[in-house]
Amino acid sequence: MRVHVRPLRARSAIALGLLTAAAVLLPATSAFAGVIAPEGGGSPNADAIRQLYLIIFGLGCIVFFGVGGLFLVTIYRYRARKGAVPAQIHGNTRLEIGWTLGAAALLVVIAVVTFIKLPTIENPPNSGATGLPVTSNGSFIAQGASQNLPPNGKSLAIDVNGQQYVWRYTYADNDKINLNNVFAYQEMVVPINTTVTLSIRSQDVAHSWWIPKLGGKFDAIPGYTNYTWFKISKPGLYRGQCAELCGRNHANMTAQVRAVTPTQFEAWYANQKQNIIAADKLAAVQRTALNAQAARLAARAKVQNAAANAGTSTTIAPAAAAAAAGKTLFVAGNPATGALACGACHTLSAAGTAGQTGPNLDNVLKGKPSSFVLSSIVNPSKNIAKGYADHIMPNTYGKTLTKNQIADLVTYIDTSVNGK
Repeated sequence: MRVHVRPLRARSAIALGLLTAAAVLLPATSAFAGVIAPEGGGSPNADAIRQLYLIIFGLGCIVFFGVGGLFLVTIYRYRARKGAVPAQIHGNTRLEIGWTLGAAALLVVIAVVTFIKLPTIENPPNSGATGLPVTSNGSFIAQGASQNLPPNGKSLAIDVNGQQYVWRYTYADNDKINLNNVFAYQEMVVPINTTVTLSIRSQDVAHSWWIPKLGGKFDAIPGYTNYTWFKISKPGLYRGQCAELCGRNHANMTAQVRAVTPTQFEAWYANQKQNIIAADKLAAVQRTALNAQAARLAARAKVQNAAANAGTSTTIAPAAAAAAAGKTLFVAGNPATGALACGACHTLSAAGTAGQTGPNLDNVLKGKPSSFVLSSIVNPSKNIAKGYADHIMPNTYGKTLTKNQIADLVTYIDTSVNGK
């Protein structure tokens, strides 16, 4: 019976090693997703990275458990025994040649598999038939010789910009003006079955873009551009994180990609575009209002300084300043609220305007009291000049100008015409 114990135990050890290797190599077990190998399931390039990793990992496990198992069997089978005399072994040429060729063959297999998988990882495919209809003359098109494009050259191009501590996504369009492009922060929205090409940059320090289920990580380096791509087949949310220590708030620099249907994406894109246009218009209005306010304050300061330098009483400064502010309203209007410039339609010598749409104020307001000037501004239908029809002048100045602005305007016009 002792003759069969050692071979049985040896076979059991080998079987145990092979079973352990098989258990480790099961890539379909969801419990090990992202633990043994990189995550996949979101994009073909991520799947190819995962498959390549598992193949190399599997070959490594075969070597590890094969060599380790043989080592354990050898130690057990040829362990020291009382009275035993060890055999003198001087080498085995065939065995040495065998493991040398085996290792070389293993490296060849890894190299061949890697080169087979690399094109799938690096080269983006065309968008699917149900993806976003990108065209060479449409809004969504990637261009550039330095990045890999699909065979037909069409993809949704997005610029990924790393900033401390947020990601900004700018969607390319046909014009070369980036300031009017649709953009978003933190969450990137993309259509399914559509090839998306990314240009990855940094605005300040080194960051790293990584959405594990959509492919490998790519560094965002100031002054340099990296390129990658992904193609998502089904709607969902894919989360990631900046993978480069970029400062004290690095842990908060998260990223996510939301995949939606092409119809939903086009609706989101149109809404973003309208919001950006509206925000730009509001910003322009606010800039104009601030400029008008600055001009008004500068005019008041100028009058006050002039009065102080002349040694006159500063009590005249408020009226003079009001007249100066009124001139600004007369010549430029108030774009912040839509109040048109009076000088665009009226002639007034003091303002240097020569509008012909409305009556000449130097003539029609001569000798009129300031109350008449006020009434003509807020209720133009009440005082219609001879030869002019009603409703030519807007009756909205009472709403588009504040009470102080109207008072300044009345003061300026009255002073200019009647010298008060």
